[in-house]
Amino acid sequence: MSFTRPPSESAPLPLPENVVRGGLFAAIAVPVGIVLWVIIWSIGIVSALVAFAVAAFAAWLYRKGSGGLISKVGALVIAGIVLGTILLSFYFGLVSDYAKYAGEQLGLTPFAAVLDPLFWPNFNADFGTLLNGNLLNLVFALALGTLGAFSVIRKAYRNGGTPAPSVAAALVPPVLKPTEPTS
Repeated sequence: MSFTRPPSESAPLPLPENVVRGGLFAAIAVPVGIVLWVIIWSIGIVSALVAFAVAAFAAWLYRKGSGGLISKVGALVIAGIVLGTILLSFYFGLVSDYAKYAGEQLGLTPFAAVLDPLFWPNFNADFGTLLNGNLLNLVFALALGTLGAFSVIRKAYRNGGTPAPSVAAALVPPVLKPTEPTS
């Protein structure tokens, strides 16, 4: 006598994608990307590496939070996180540069300069000038970020149709029914 799985029970149904939970998990990549960007920015480099790393990390986190699936909506969530991270990173890169300059002018460390009560009003007053002076860098960062993240997001979406095995599926044994022996 052998045991076979009935056709109706051949594979467990995947859990539906949890977009909100996946998005919240993927959002963890934002501060990581900002810190990485500011470090690379302080060296004087605009790099697609950050967008690529953020996209890969966000896709991995999204998959963990969503139940293993990445749909079109999930890919858009990841793309939004990458875009938001690039924009926030660029902003904090400008803050970092301004803090270094203000620290040198005031004889403070950049961190102490940021905590100075006059830092933020001066930064906000100069922000338009800083942005205009770095507009080409922003366009370059967005272009490189799009290129760096595109392949990761595309790959994550294409592989998204195959759910990661759930803990419940691993713990519940398949139902096997006896069949008649064959010669």
